[in-house]
Amino acid sequence: MIDQPAAQGPARPDVRRQALPPAGRLRSRARNVSPATKAGFGFFIRVFALLSVLITLWILATPLMAYPDEPAHTIKAAAVARGQFFPGPGESYGNGIHVQVPSYIANVDSQRCFAFLKEMPAGCAPDIPLGDTYTTIGVTSAGLYNPFYYWFVGLPSLFMSGAPAIFAMRIVSGLMSAAFYAAGFTALSRLRHPKWPMVAAAVATTPMVFFLATGVNPNSLEVAASMAAFCGLVSVLENSSQLHLARPGILAVGVSAATLANTRNVSLLWLLCGAIVACLFFRGADIVAIFRNRLLLIVAGLSAIGVALGVIWNFIMLTAPPSAGEAPAGISNAVEGLRPSNAFATMLDRSFDFVNQYIGVAGWLDAPVPQAVLMFWNMLLIALLLMVFLMRPARLQLGFWAAIGMLAVVPALVQAALVTSSGFIWQGRYSLPLFAIAVISAGLALRFRKFPANLIGRRVTKILLWATCAAHVYGFVYILRRYVVGIPDFANWLVMFTKPDWQPPLSWEVLTLLFAGALVVAAAQLYRFLYPGLPFLPVPVIRALSWAARRPATAAAGQPGRQATRESAERQRVE
Repeated sequence: MIDQPAAQGPARPDVRRQALPPAGRLRSRARNVSPATKAGFGFFIRVFALLSVLITLWILATPLMAYPDEPAHTIKAAAVARGQFFPGPGESYGNGIHVQVPSYIANVDSQRCFAFLKEMPAGCAPDIPLGDTYTTIGVTSAGLYNPFYYWFVGLPSLFMSGAPAIFAMRIVSGLMSAAFYAAGFTALSRLRHPKWPMVAAAVATTPMVFFLATGVNPNSLEVAASMAAFCGLVSVLENSSQLHLARPGILAVGVSAATLANTRNVSLLWLLCGAIVACLFFRGADIVAIFRNRLLLIVAGLSAIGVALGVIWNFIMLTAPPSAGEAPAGISNAVEGLRPSNAFATMLDRSFDFVNQYIGVAGWLDAPVPQAVLMFWNMLLIALLLMVFLMRPARLQLGFWAAIGMLAVVPALVQAALVTSSGFIWQGRYSLPLFAIAVISAGLALRFRKFPANLIGRRVTKILLWATCAAHVYGFVYILRRYVVGIPDFANWLVMFTKPDWQPPLSWEVLTLLFAGALVVAAAQLYRFLYPGLPFLPVPVIRALSWAARRPATAAAGQPGRQATRESAERQRVE
């Protein structure tokens, strides 16, 4: 399904266009869309569909409010959807602002009775009544956040209620992230040597990436938009001499930049880091050349408007009540007398401590994926690192090492600036935009290295893809175990089958089977991209699946004939 699109030039102009009636002119213009643009759009749709399925399954498998700070962001989204954009005078008290939202939204904090308690299943959470919709006061600590993300996510709460409304809000958020991730993959597919970058992007799609897309929180959108902007800019620079091939990349950069500016106030920093790293992979002539393209200038101008609106919002929020954006009690841990320089050094010292959170620590940092999953992803990351060392000339490594340096230094600088007011609040998920840029940069450094196409190379690729599917499924079902029966110090896998304390929609068994099937489909499509025309699944399995797909159609086609035969036999018996 996800085939490697061919790099083709623009379609030939239709010489008969002038003789056609108005409707014909419109059809001719549609036919004259560049084949590269059509291929890019088709690729985007297929990747978006796969990611949407995987993210939606993670959403259903994650209990409500099992995502960090989800109660505050859910209340904020419902308030913004009802027109409460700005914290007004007298609306700010203590840790956050007061807003008017439905009662079931205002009381969502009661759903996280299991937070920080890994032995506690999610069955302790009370039911959310569908009729609990009267307007009441809710308190959110996300009062200073830009309303752009929250308006979209809060829309389902206007015509739905109860748990279905919150799940719908989550799905809207997840689909937004899936769209930007798909845009990033699509931009990478337009490179002249796309295979290694696509493999690196797949490695960067850790279980943590899927988990972050499950909850109501702009963190996932921030990571996805950063990845899309970086990959889009790389695609544009790679095709600076033929930018008609990079139109998906141009759109990805423009939309992602405007989105990042309206997500969080630190998001533009990730955009700047991504732009610097992308430019280090190319010559100055390539950077200058892209600014001669009219479409790029138009998109850049429109994107600049969105960026300006985001910057204006940040300046307006400087005058908001101080307590509107205060962290909830227990999270802010400012240490009196601690110097920013000491915080900076401490963050550098902890750089490797965040790697596990890049790979997978779900819940309120109380549900890490198993050690086997962490070991597997660490192996992939180290393998990419070692392969970059082999690249010559050394200039090809420059962008990668700049990205690694930013991953270590930039979060340390931000934390140093916040330590006097908030203390040590940094988590690994905050650095995921830089992590994704660094991992994909390894693939970009390797892009001129020949991808192994011999028998051994294909077998190794299959083994790694199957192992990746197994690691994702193992992490998925382990996180489910944390919420279905809890994770005590002794093994309790059997209890998941015999006496589950909590069940997600459709049951955890069905969700796991669906997730495993979707992963196999995604792995098969990636393999087909890397080795066009070659199957990922064994031939007998493909034949069995084809036979199973044809059987219902054959049975349906033969049904009228059998029905007629039975009716004829019945008439003869009666006569």
